[in-house]
Order: sequence, then C-alpha cells, then structure tokens
Amino acid sequence: MKRHLFLAGLFSFLLLNTALFQTVQAQTAPFDAALAAYQVADFDKAISLFADVADNQSIDKGVRKEALQYLGRCYVAKRRESDARATLEDLIELEPPIIELDPDMEPPPLMRLYYNVRKEHGDSYLIERLDPGLQTLAVVDFENASIDDAERFDALSTGLSSLLLNQLSGATGLKVIERERIQWLLGELDLQQEAGRVDPATAVRTGKLLGANAVLFGTFMKHGKDLHISARLVKVETGEILMTDQVQGRADDFFDLARELSLKVAQGINVTLAETPVGARTETRSLDAMMSYSEGLELLDREEYPRAYAKFMEALDFDPAYSRARTKAESLRPLLAMN
Repeated sequence: MKRHLFLAGLFSFLLLNTALFQTVQAQTAPFDAALAAYQVADFDKAISLFADVADNQSIDKGVRKEALQYLGRCYVAKRRESDARATLEDLIELEPPIIELDPDMEPPPLMRLYYNVRKEHGDSYLIERLDPGLQTLAVVDFENASIDDAERFDALSTGLSSLLLNQLSGATGLKVIERERIQWLLGELDLQQEAGRVDPATAVRTGKLLGANAVLFGTFMKHGKDLHISARLVKVETGEILMTDQVQGRADDFFDLARELSLKVAQGINVTLAETPVGARTETRSLDAMMSYSEGLELLDREEYPRAYAKFMEALDFDPAYSRARTKAESLRPLLAMN
C-alpha cells in the first residue's frame, strides 16, 4: 500500500514538474528566438519578436524586462530614438523593484536616453535611490599634470576615475554614481571646462545636483617611471574637505596605487571597502591595456564608436582577461552593425 502511495506521489510530482518545464519553455522560446535574431544583427526581426515578448502579459515579468532592454538596444541600432525612449518608459513602468541599466553593458546613446527619462520621471538630476543610511559618491575625471609622457597619459584622466569607481563599488554602504551619468550631466548643463576637465567648484555643484554626499577629484603626474596621484574628497553639503592625500609608485603598478587610494577614500567617507573589491576581478594590471581602455572611453565621450571599439579590442590584445574591456566592446556591437 505504501509503495502504491509512493508511486502515485512520484507520478504526480513528475507531472507537475513536466507542466512547469513546459510553461517555462513556452515563455523562454520566443525570447530565445528574438535573442538569436539580435545576435546576428537582424534587428528588424529582433524588434518584432522582442516586442511580442514585452507585450505578452502572461510571460514572466523578469523576462519582459529583459526583452525591453534588448528592444531598446535594437532601436538604438536602427537610429529610432523616439522608439527607444518609449521602450525605456515602458521598462520603468514595470517597476518596482527599481531598474538600473549598467553603462558598461549598454550602448552610450541608450544610456543617455535612460538618464533623460529618469530625470523626466523624477523631475530632478538626483540618483534613483536616496537611502538615508547610504553614502553616495561622485568621482570626477582626474587632471593630467604629467611632466613626462604627458600626451600619452592624457587618456588616463578618464581611465583612472573609471578604475576608482569600479574599485569603490565594492564598499559596504556606498552608492557610487557611474561616470557616464556624471558626463551626461556635465553635457546637459554645459559645465565641461577646457580640454574636458572640471574645476573643483563645478565638481561640487555636479555632486550636489546628483544627490551625492561627497565628490572626489584630483590630479596625477607621470614623472620618469613613477606615477603620483593626489586626490581631494569634499563633502558636498558644506564644502568641507574630508580627505586630501596622495599615493605614488611605479606607473606600471597603477592598479595597486588606485587600490591604495580607494582605501583612503573609503576611510575618508567612512565606509568599509572589501579586501577583494570588484576591480580585482574585472580590471587589468597591464598598463598598456589600461591606456588603450582609457583611450576607448575618451572616444566614447566623443561618440566615435568604431574607433572606441578598436581601442577596447586593443586592450584585450594586451590583456585577454580584461573583462571590462570585453564588456565595453560588446556594448558597442549594435552601433557598429549599422555602420
């Protein structure tokens, strides 16, 4: 009798799981077909299929959100800005929980539209989450004051801030504002200074508009084989200097120098930085790779996407394990496919 009950229970269990599997398969199959079209740059077909998935109320909400993100990329690839904007508005309508696009993974035009839509929805430049217990930090591009190799190291202004942001993202209780949002705001308000640099007053104003508690800015100097990095951390509300410090060492050891500075910044803003930050897994220790990546970021700022892609791929030639460079390169594929 017990054996019959066990077999009956097992049969019911198998039927239930088979039904669940078929349901999941029915939901993911249309998305998989759309993704296959996207991966071969058949954007017209991908748009039609992703739109069907996004509009299907019976499909899991998470799948629909992902379909809308891909749909936005497709519209950007087709230069259909108004459709991309409408897609982002539809995406935000599916909140909560809040949806934050990753600028490392998204085409720059889509990120700019995302920031614009966010601003319109919130009627301010503030970041999406303002948790009272969360510190927020903006990092402005560093100024190049190099004595030697000044022109070659100019791109490190961009790359160094990106590296610090990535390392500080591993801090507990800290919200780091992505560099792309800062650049978008500077462009919106026409606050960029000569050669793209930002003065301290502008940096603080930018941090205030973004709802940051503190803003970090500074300079670096290449002298001989050494690299000197100095930084100032300012409290946005009062203008109080929370930290002013510097690190120095061999230019080839830039990653460790940035790590050392990140720890000082974390201490200055009173947060805890993990022993193994995100940067240790996604960044590079190759100076050549870092310089190529930095040049790629500067080209992105100028909307020179094919050249930026080439620089990210060059960074991978120097260091095939440089995952951030690979992600950045992949994010540009929708823009390159239509060129």
